[in-house]
Amino acid sequence: MPRMAPDSPSATPVPLPIYRPAARVLLLDDRDRLLLFRVALATLKQPLWITPGGGLEPGETFEQAAARELFEETGCRSDIGPCIWTRRHPFEFQGRLLDEDERFFVVRCAAFEPVRDGWEEYEHRFMDRHQWWSQEEIAASAEYFAPRRLGSLLPSVVAGDYPPEPIDAGV
Repeated sequence: MPRMAPDSPSATPVPLPIYRPAARVLLLDDRDRLLLFRVALATLKQPLWITPGGGLEPGETFEQAAARELFEETGCRSDIGPCIWTRRHPFEFQGRLLDEDERFFVVRCAAFEPVRDGWEEYEHRFMDRHQWWSQEEIAASAEYFAPRRLGSLLPSVVAGDYPPEPIDAGV
């Protein structure tokens, strides 16, 4: 239910964000490249590169969602590694304000060409490309990444230097 804006004479309803727990995968190939998908939405100032992942289904753990999303978005089945980052941010998606609460898991695999067979119909509309990125390419790029600090956070992941507890990756 919408809440009312404080001290608003017209009592304009302000929608409450919808809490959305989500799992994301830092999918690194055997050449230490990270798989990212390019998202182009009208609500974004420019396209955004994101890791595979998405919202949890009812009763699902973050780890289960990471494995499911990895398979649905890439066709890859793999053991899910440690959760090393968290990220919480609000954003608008399909006309709704979401409060996204993400966990990032490391997965290593051989390089492959992702398949889109498991994508939802709406994902085909806004995820228009994928690319395997090296950490050097990310650091040197003017592209927009999520999390924004991806270029500075990735070297320790590639080196296998994982934090003992997940760290906040920032927006």
